[in-house]
Amino acid sequence: MSRILYFTLLISLFFVSGCGYTQNVKLPNDIKTIAVETFKNEIPPEEQFAYRAGLEIELRNVLVEQFLQDGNLKVVDESQADAVLKGSVISYKQESLRFDRLESVEEYRLFLVVKFQLIDRRTNKVIIDEPNFSGRAEFFVNRNPAAVRRSSANSATVDLARALVNRIVEEW
Repeated sequence: MSRILYFTLLISLFFVSGCGYTQNVKLPNDIKTIAVETFKNEIPPEEQFAYRAGLEIELRNVLVEQFLQDGNLKVVDESQADAVLKGSVISYKQESLRFDRLESVEEYRLFLVVKFQLIDRRTNKVIIDEPNFSGRAEFFVNRNPAAVRRSSANSATVDLARALVNRIVEEW
């Protein structure tokens, strides 16, 4: 009888505990503000054929927007910040995803890859160091390829920014 009671208790504990999906702030308690620098362009010249000029500025703006939406860290000037986010765009590539019967590309996937560091401004200690962090977007070829590429670049930037902010402030 004790085995049945033990098994029932174990199963009950499993169902009461849930799936374990929680959101905990990962940063040290003294990090309340952040400065976001404009990322640098470190894409090798031979790989810049798909690159979009001004992407670093757009990425910074989207990151600030994501931090504001998240609300865990206040975005401030570097002189007032507890932490500074620094980074570089290291890759901006598209790959073919889907082809038609004539082997023409119908769909692409765009990857935006960065490296970044979150640095405690008071101690200069690196809190987070990510050498290869990416965002992506998929898009179909249509009659206005420039507009589609611009839209997909925006989507990849937002995807990257959301993931980066989550990486900094949350532990899932």
